[in-house]
Amino acid sequence: MDPSINTPKRQPAPEPHVHGPDCDHDHDHHHHVAQEPYRRDKPKLGRNDPCHCGSGKKFKKCHSY
Repeated sequence: MDPSINTPKRQPAPEPHVHGPDCDHDHDHHHHVAQEPYRRDKPKLGRNDPCHCGSGKKFKKCHSY
């Protein structure tokens, strides 16, 4: 039996919807709120900085996992 006889024909993919100011369906275009960037209290500890535990080793050789 030829498998191409019983296979359904594929429908073409629908056009992708592009949201914009002329979009006519119901949703809010202004729902994105800018977030404040994360600010550290102290500068980030670098891999070559002395470890925070006081061992005298570099961070990368002591507490860096």
